[in-house]
Amino acid sequence: MPLTVRHLTVVLVALLVVAALLQFVMQGGLNAITLQLVTWQRDFHRALTMAITGISGTPSPATWTTLLGISFGYGVFHAAGPGHGKAVLTTYLVSQGGARRRALALSCAASLLQGLVAIALVVVLVHGLDWLTRQAMGSVAWVEQASFIMVALLGAWLCLRAIRQLRRPVVASGDGYVHDGHQHHPGHDCCGGHHHVDPQRAGDWRTALATVVAIGIRPCSGAVLLLGAATLLGNFMVGVTAVLVMSLGTALTVSSLALASVFARGWAEQRLAARSTDHRIGRLLGWAALAGGLAIMVLGVSLTVTGVGQPASALLLGEPPSRGATAQPDTAPHPFGG
Repeated sequence: MPLTVRHLTVVLVALLVVAALLQFVMQGGLNAITLQLVTWQRDFHRALTMAITGISGTPSPATWTTLLGISFGYGVFHAAGPGHGKAVLTTYLVSQGGARRRALALSCAASLLQGLVAIALVVVLVHGLDWLTRQAMGSVAWVEQASFIMVALLGAWLCLRAIRQLRRPVVASGDGYVHDGHQHHPGHDCCGGHHHVDPQRAGDWRTALATVVAIGIRPCSGAVLLLGAATLLGNFMVGVTAVLVMSLGTALTVSSLALASVFARGWAEQRLAARSTDHRIGRLLGWAALAGGLAIMVLGVSLTVTGVGQPASALLLGEPPSRGATAQPDTAPHPFGG
């Protein structure tokens, strides 16, 4: 039975609905689950503080195992909560395509970058500029704003690339492939089905790098607080180790979502390739890429506007010290106050 335009439209809409649902869930659409995850994260953070304090007092294999285990669990549950990074990555993979190895690489690189940015912030601001940890936390909002802007730019670039793809002539050939001016090879098969959009174009290194940076430059606030506590206890390298393990936990959760996105798109492409070789399949996948880029761009713009419209949220735990000024102690004690 040949695949009609109606069938193709249904598959395309299904892909976009999946992407929209993933964005909805990642941005807190399921409030009850989100609140529970936040509660677990808070409990994990308390446990982290106690574990790193225990290592400071009596370091032993047991205390190390406890700290690293809690750090890994914190990373897993932190990644399971709401966040724009996961929405961007899943939308990117569903709408643009990509192999399993590429999805895993993007997930792990973005998670590792989050941990490295947290470490860099503490090194520069706390160790280098003598800021309090609570003041360094205020800088997280500024880095987050930069992440939102990069998400918007990434979406704009994906839209531009999709438009260029749609403007190329697409012709059906007798080898069962749809060509858009690029050569397609049977070996380029990441999910068991033929690809109508060249995976090398769908995930070139520049776009992959931009995706990783847009997602990963926003550090986990829990990692910053943990590093601050480790600094106060004189065990900064212990905190660094815990944050890197935390990044592994984050990578595990994010990779699961990324693989689910790849398999969802692969299943849809298999269904399309098995039932028709009509050149309109390539066009519809191009429109899906454009829709995904638009979704990412709208998400980035909306988050940027929201952040600009709420300047008070930019300083989460206090103003950074002005140049030449001496930081004044708080009237109320703060566990990370310096």
